[in-house]
Amino acid sequence: MFTTISTPNTGHRKVATGRHYTGLPFLIAIVLFASCQTKVSTDVPPALLTSTKMADIVAINFETFVSDSGVVKYHLQTPKMLVYDDLKQPYKDFPDGFIVQRYDHNKKILSQISGNHGKYFDQEKRWEANGNVVLVNSEGDTLRSEELKYHEAEDLIFSDQFVSIKKGDQYITGTGGFKSDSQMTKWSFMKTKGHLYVSGGE
Repeated sequence: MFTTISTPNTGHRKVATGRHYTGLPFLIAIVLFASCQTKVSTDVPPALLTSTKMADIVAINFETFVSDSGVVKYHLQTPKMLVYDDLKQPYKDFPDGFIVQRYDHNKKILSQISGNHGKYFDQEKRWEANGNVVLVNSEGDTLRSEELKYHEAEDLIFSDQFVSIKKGDQYITGTGGFKSDSQMTKWSFMKTKGHLYVSGGE
């Protein structure tokens, strides 16, 4: 989906070398070192002991237009993008938030989605947005939730979290099981808890 990315400067890895020693003093040193290592390991949170995959690419203040067959489809803006290509499921991470605008063939904005954190899974062409997620379509209808997923191929968005929708003078809420197309022209709550408020007219 993404094409042009600048890579950050990489540093040199330091490799330490030394001599080999034999004898009892060295054996005692090894035993003492192992004891200290075991003691330190028990004091460190397990999450920090787990090896973490480093990002293959880090991009700061990243912005790109994504095209398909010469037609602009998306516009992405993010303060920080981490690219993980060397995985079974490659993905891009937006830890500091993101904004994505989707265009039609005439470069008119169809919808815009933003969130405090996001991910894009390349093989599945799937977006995940979390934290203060806001989706606005071309009519100004606004969806808010703490979680939202979007499948590009199916043009399907869904959420299992609380969802609120402001559509004209209507305000609809639901507890989860929400499904819709990306422009919110056809949507439903699979779980049937929700409310509809309509402002009174003359």
